[in-house]
Amino acid sequence: MKRKEKVNPIMKLAEGVNLHLIKDKKFKTIRLLVRFREPLSSHTLAKRVIISNLWETSNATYPSNKAFSRRLSEMYGATFSTSVEKKGRQHFLSIHMNIVNPKFLQRETLKDAIEFIHQAIFNPYVTDGAFDVEVFEREQSNLIHYLEAMNEDKPYYAGRQLSQLYFEDKTQALAGVSSVELLQAETPQSVYDYYQEMLKTNAIDVIVSGDVEEQEVSALFQEFDFENRENKAEIFYSQPEVSKVKEKTENKEVAQSILQLAFSHSVPYGSDNYLALQLMNGLLGGFAHSKLFVNVREKASLAYSASSSFDSFTGVFVIAIGIDAKNYDEALSLTMEQVKAMQEGDFTQQELEDTKLMLKSGYLMSKDSQANLVEQAFIKSMLPEAFLEEQEFLSAVENTTKEDIVKVAQGLILQARYFMRGQLNEEE
Repeated sequence: MKRKEKVNPIMKLAEGVNLHLIKDKKFKTIRLLVRFREPLSSHTLAKRVIISNLWETSNATYPSNKAFSRRLSEMYGATFSTSVEKKGRQHFLSIHMNIVNPKFLQRETLKDAIEFIHQAIFNPYVTDGAFDVEVFEREQSNLIHYLEAMNEDKPYYAGRQLSQLYFEDKTQALAGVSSVELLQAETPQSVYDYYQEMLKTNAIDVIVSGDVEEQEVSALFQEFDFENRENKAEIFYSQPEVSKVKEKTENKEVAQSILQLAFSHSVPYGSDNYLALQLMNGLLGGFAHSKLFVNVREKASLAYSASSSFDSFTGVFVIAIGIDAKNYDEALSLTMEQVKAMQEGDFTQQELEDTKLMLKSGYLMSKDSQANLVEQAFIKSMLPEAFLEEQEFLSAVENTTKEDIVKVAQGLILQARYFMRGQLNEEE
């Protein structure tokens, strides 16, 4: 598929530091994203998660939550948040900020917002050459309690167990939010020392969306004075297939059992078969008319929930169903029958048309979200040859054939199976 891209102009703030501008007058807000990215590593993952929390709560200019929040209020209810995310071989640490368009207020809210981001990045709350101990330990404790609570969420826990089974690379198996053990090992000094290195070495993308002027935005971010660094762009992860399915069963004192299956697939983001993968997922378990939902959950009443999802940056396709433990064999068998049906092209033209309609509708709805548009711009900057503009996307969906979808389905190879056996309702 040949694609002629109209990539938004990229302004270099430094080597490896790019500013992207999305001029759009339909939104009444301006959205800013500053994203630090580097190869995923167990040595830095917890540090980055802690930095995310430290950024979001205080800095040397606004050392308390109260002062931090008051300054945002002064910017007419501006929002400031951070996030961490694992995508393929890379880890993202991001700052998100949203402000009212200054043209509606006749105030310099854009300048104030960018200065606020500058303070967060370059003026952290430091005492005695390290992150402030009291603030650090508070945020470290909050994160540990959060992950401990997340591990009590059974679907999340099952997903983590499946990842550890599936991925040969144990770093790749880690969650983007790190782990309790990794967080506990960090200190104010270890994270601060890494932070100084991160500012110098991470690739950085700055994206600004809204009714703004290129010259003004560029001038304000030039003041950040970033150093040159390498642009580490490798993102896709893949691993050799295993011949024997890896299995794990755990007994838990819960009412509902969880079965999760991990298949490998060889369809990276933006490849010629990428939309066929999306449609195949929709037909198998992604939508309410899918085979898993209709046949396993509704008709056979073997599942409380049944769905599928995929990651096109790591090559994994996951089926997750919530069942009664006594129905394990029957539910597993019927689930695998749905996969086989997809591989044999056992779906109707009407089901395919319904799936195409839902995929296109979801895409068009995403165009009304400024946050989604910013994320699309980021992916487009990283993988310009793989990105489809609106009309190209809609046309490509419409032109995807049944044969394309069957071909992708036939590439699914079961690699791992995790079963959480709930014992509370298990019959004697």
